Amino acid sequence: MIPKKIAIFQNSEYDQEYSYTKRAVRILSENGIFSYLSETARPFFENETLQVNFFENTDQMMEEAEMILVLGGDGTMIDHCIRAAEKDKPAIGINLGHLGFLMALERTETEKLSALAEGNFSVETRMLLEAEIVLDGKILHSQRILNDVVIASGIRSKIAEFSLICTPGGKLDYRADGIIIATPTGSTAYSFSAGGPIIDPLASIVSVKPICPHSLLSRAVLLSPETELSVSGRTRDVMTDIHVTMDGKNACLVPKEAVIHIKKSQYTAKIIKIGANRFYDILETKLNKK
Repeated sequence: MIPKKIAIFQNSEYDQEYSYTKRAVRILSENGIFSYLSETARPFFENETLQVNFFENTDQMMEEAEMILVLGGDGTMIDHCIRAAEKDKPAIGINLGHLGFLMALERTETEKLSALAEGNFSVETRMLLEAEIVLDGKILHSQRILNDVVIASGIRSKIAEFSLICTPGGKLDYRADGIIIATPTGSTAYSFSAGGPIIDPLASIVSVKPICPHSLLSRAVLLSPETELSVSGRTRDVMTDIHVTMDGKNACLVPKEAVIHIKKSQYTAKIIKIGANRFYDILETKLNKK
C-alpha cells in the first residue's frame, strides 16, 4: 500500500515550534502525500504552501488517514500505536526522544519519508495485551498494552506476595517488590532494567519478571501468548493495596480485594520500518552506551 493521506501526531515537548513536523510535511508534500494535522497546528502553517488538512477531531483525522506518523519518543509512539491498532492503521515514527526502539527514523533522517511514496517499507506486527482491574465482578479500568504492566507493593520498601493464576498452566507465587508482565516489545523497557530477557519484538510471548525477588524463583518466566493471567498481591498474611502501572502511565492504587486480569489482545500494532531492521543496531549502539 502506498499512502496518499497520513495523519501526523507530534509531541510538543520535543517539537514546540513544529519545525520537525514542518520538515516531515514538506517531504510528504513533495512526494504527493497529504498530511492531516490537528487544528491546533494551523497557526504554525499559515505561511506554508503545503498539502495539509486540519481536523478538530483527531479520531476522525486518524479514521480518514491511511497511515499514522508520530514525531516524539517511544512513549508518544506507544500511545498512538495503540489508537492506530484499534483502527487497523499502520504507524511510523520519527525519533525525537532517547532510544527510539519503535521508531523507523531518527530526526536527521526525515528525508527518508520519501520511501513511503515508493512503497519501500515493511510493516512489523507486534502483539498487544489486554489488562483489566476487576473488583467484585466490576471492571474498574481496562487498557490495551504494547509494553508492560507493572504490579508493585502498595507499601513502600515492603516485600509483597504475588499470586499469578495462569490459565492454562497452574499457579506462580512470588515474594518480591513487584512483578513486570511484558510483551516482546516491552522486553527492552522496565523488564530489561530489572534483568529480564530481551525478546525479538516480532515474537508472540508473555514475559513475567519479578522485581527484587526474595525467593528462589528469581528468573523471568516466558509464557505462551494464549496464557491468561490473574494477579493479586498481599503483604505477609494481610491483603494490601497494590500499585499498577500500564505502559508507564495511568499508575493507580488498586483496592486490596481487586484482581488484575491480563491476556493477549485481539488487536495487533502495525509498525512501519524503512530500510534495514534497526532493532539489533539499537541494542548494540544505544543500550551499550556508558
